[in-house]
Amino acid sequence: MRTGFLLALPFLLTACDGGLGPGEDAITAVDPEGTERPRTNPLIERFDDVKIVVDANGLGAYQGEPLRFGTPRDTVDTMAAKAFGEEGETSRNEECGAGPMEISNYGPLQIAYQDGRFAGWFLRAGQGVVTSDGIRPGVSTLESLEAERQVRELDTTLEGDFEYTTADFGTIRGFADEGRITALQAGVSCFFR
Repeated sequence: MRTGFLLALPFLLTACDGGLGPGEDAITAVDPEGTERPRTNPLIERFDDVKIVVDANGLGAYQGEPLRFGTPRDTVDTMAAKAFGEEGETSRNEECGAGPMEISNYGPLQIAYQDGRFAGWFLRAGQGVVTSDGIRPGVSTLESLEAERQVRELDTTLEGDFEYTTADFGTIRGFADEGRITALQAGVSCFFR
């Protein structure tokens, strides 16, 4: 019996992976030649204004190549400015627990940098940005997210703090108010929990 279970385990894991193959994530797929290609996702496509798609490991222009944490700031800001059609507003925050951070804002999206490299993102309610799971603050509810993903409420000093496991098994943190998701975040942040 135990041997049969161990032989079946790889097939069970493959069936539960959401259809992602080796080297794939929720933004891209890898073709037979080994080249990353944009992945289409009906959960994203229901929004007709998507400019940028964020995930647990970074972000990318809609149907473009993903940029992962650690990418140089110039590359990320150039992509975001092109996607939004305008330069972002920049600022600096010296008070972050992880150390000083440079910040670029594009619509509802705040992109954080440390030492000239992409370190994290924060997304508020607004248009133009959605997660690779099709979640958008201000539109998506915690109940609908819990129906699709593993969600864990966090016991912190921040109201409505939660995290969820993404389709590619990463983690995105967020905030909810009266059941509605108000903000999401991945990577390094300035929040003191």
